[in-house]
Amino acid sequence: MNAKQFVSLVQTSPIEGYLTEQSNQKKDWLKSGKAILKKLAKELELPDSSYDIRVNPAGPAVSGDIILHGEWLYVHLSQYACDCSNFMWRTCKGRKDYTGGANRWEQWEKLLDLPELATTMNKLRFHK
Repeated sequence: MNAKQFVSLVQTSPIEGYLTEQSNQKKDWLKSGKAILKKLAKELELPDSSYDIRVNPAGPAVSGDIILHGEWLYVHLSQYACDCSNFMWRTCKGRKDYTGGANRWEQWEKLLDLPELATTMNKLRFHK
């Protein structure tokens, strides 16, 4: 699944795992999301040891979570029940900071242009 398919899936259908076909789709979505966050980390020039990418498949009725948690950045990809049009990110102060700065919401399409997304995130990172 490429980034465009990843974004299209989250925007058009519930990601769940009740049926075998849906379970496979969910696994692909989680795997692709992890790959996208790895590419984002590379765009941000994050050293490998400065961040973690975690995947929580959760239960059969939900999409699960894909999280990039670094020294200054927290990105959370999940299909929210109340709004499937955005993903969340925020600044943080280390990998033990789970509340961080203000939540920022981006359209899923932003994942199709990782250099632009990285620029947006870096502006906040370096803004004093």
